[in-house]
This record gives sequence, C-alpha cells and structure tokens, in this order.
Amino acid sequence: MVDSAIEIKSLIKDLNINKGDTVMLVSDVSSLLHLYKKKGKIFNINLFIDYIQEKIGLNGTLIIPTFNFDFCKGITFDYYNTLPHTGSLAKVAFKRKDFKRTRNPIHSFVVSGKDKENLLNLKHASSFGIDSPFFYLHKNCAKYLSVGLDFTNLGFTPVHYVEEQVGVTYRYFKNFSGTYINEDRSKKEVEYTFYVRDTLKTQATAIKKETTNFLSEIKACQKYVVQNEIFEIIELGKALDFLIDDMKNNSENNRLIYPVKKDAKIERSKINKVGIRE
Repeated sequence: MVDSAIEIKSLIKDLNINKGDTVMLVSDVSSLLHLYKKKGKIFNINLFIDYIQEKIGLNGTLIIPTFNFDFCKGITFDYYNTLPHTGSLAKVAFKRKDFKRTRNPIHSFVVSGKDKENLLNLKHASSFGIDSPFFYLHKNCAKYLSVGLDFTNLGFTPVHYVEEQVGVTYRYFKNFSGTYINEDRSKKEVEYTFYVRDTLKTQATAIKKETTNFLSEIKACQKYVVQNEIFEIIELGKALDFLIDDMKNNSENNRLIYPVKKDAKIERSKINKVGIRE
C-alpha cells in the first residue's frame, strides 16, 4: 500500500481554516483509515496533521485533546507516558517532537504553533476554569474542527466549560489528588479540580439536535462532506457566547445543553458515510 498525499491534502483544501487560525482538532479517523485501505492506500495521520499545520501557517496554533481519566481513579499521571484516551490521531500527535503537552493530568492537550508556550504555561487547577485552555479557546475564537463526529452526539467537551462558567445544579466541583511525574521525571503529590456530574441527578450532558441550526444561523457552524466523511467546524468564540447566553437565560428544561436524567436512555451514534445518523 502507498500513501496518498494529494488525496489527504484535498480533505482540508476547502475547509474554512486559514492562516493564523487557532484550531482544536478532534477526530474519529477510523472511517478514513478503512476507506483508504479498501483503495489499497494508506491514510497517513502524520501527513494529515502536517497539512493542517501548513494551512494555518506559522502564526496558527493547533491543539489536540490528549485527555486521560486514570488520574481520577488514583493512578499516577506521567507527563510523557500517560497515553491519550482520545483516539489514534491524538496518540500520533502525542509522539511528535513538534507538539508539547499541557500540564493538567485529566484534560491535557498537545499543542504546536504560535501559542504553544502560552498554553503550556497555564497553571489551571480546574479543567474548565478561566485560566484553562478552554477559556483560551473561547476568548481566542478558536475553530473546533471535528472529523467523523457529530458534535451534538459525541463528546463536545466545551459544553462542560459552558456548564462551569454558568453553574448548573447537576454538577459540582470535586478535587482529585494523586502522584504526578513531571517533565524532569521528578514526582510530586498534586490536586486538581474537575466539575463532575452528580450521578444521583444525571448520567450525562446532552446537546439538543437543533443546536446545529441555531449555530449555523449565527455563522458559527459549518458542515462539509469530503470523500464521504463528515467535517464540522464550530467557531468557538461565537458558539460558546451563544450557548452561555442560552444557559443563563433559559430554564434547565429549555436549554440547548441539558442533563440526561438518571434513568433515561442515551442514544449515541456516529454519523455514517453519507451523513445519516445510525
């Protein structure tokens, strides 16, 4: 099998990603890996990352989630060796020399580009606080680029930033303590805060399907189909302003972001190749 550089580059050619942009990249590239394999080709994840970096240029910043929740279970966090739970693309970026990892042991990111050092220097105890990468993404009007995922269905983590900024009845601040192995390989005991769900009140946070239409109306959401795969861009400056305002001004039952009640059935589906929910 051979790489298909031209085809991979064409995936992002027409996306609204430009020089100087800050991009948060989340993905499920399994469909692309399978599609390219069927054609006798390799979907080279490193090349895909390279082309996004090329598209945003030297003044752009690329941020990829490398979340891992083992620290919440009392397992030691190792800055270099605790692997991401966020998919194959994150694992590839995690190993690259041009990316560095932010320091939160629960919600970390690997970062390349202009603002890499600024993000690495954030010393935030709370995952979604005003000194966190999520605040940075909001205030710097980052673009949330998802590949193969429906943001209303699968893990749009910025919703928890919205919940923490506004305050909700079904989440509370919980401290997690444990051992942290630093970049210099020294060990220390640390404590971090996570705005966790109250399991007696909710089993998850959900986003109403009509959110896509509302965000599209304010030009904060764009959807593309390229090579039978779904790409979505959420402009986080406008989108998070809108969602925070919606949460502040509506009752819990009428908000676009809402708690799934304890006994409710959760339906989580990936979008299939032609954009129909399975």
